[in-house]
Amino acid sequence: GEQVDAVIADSGLVPVTVEGWGRPAWADPAALETPPRGRHRTTLLSPFDSLIWERARTERIFGFTHRLEAYVPRHKRVHGYFAMPVLAGGRLVGRVDPAREGRTLVAKQVTLDGSKAAPAVAQALVEAASWVDCTDVRVERVDAPDLREPLTKELARLLA
Repeated sequence: GEQVDAVIADSGLVPVTVEGWGRPAWADPAALETPPRGRHRTTLLSPFDSLIWERARTERIFGFTHRLEAYVPRHKRVHGYFAMPVLAGGRLVGRVDPAREGRTLVAKQVTLDGSKAAPAVAQALVEAASWVDCTDVRVERVDAPDLREPLTKELARLLA
């Protein structure tokens, strides 16, 4: 309440609106004048990655609900045993439950945030395959069946 207001008033921070947030937010005016910098990775994230570990924060910042389902009974799992969120362009655009069979990375279950996510998810799968010395990627289940073709086409292009 009042104590927070007093500290913020003395901080030099300015109120800002953050898309998708229903709560007040503040920023350093100098930070607002500087263009964003850095590179955006496209990659699978471990369920233990600090970017997504705090569930409430992940939901607030990314609008993305994530839960490690390894300890959930199989019939109650929504996204898979070890679903890994896909980070692309500073957003979480899907998730993949990966496994390995010989030299093939198997995407046992894939969830995509629309067709625009297919290239990023394909790129993340190909990169993840290289981490575990796999030369091929196979997709088993896609939550939205109409997104299977865009995903597998992009995988075939990247693996060619």
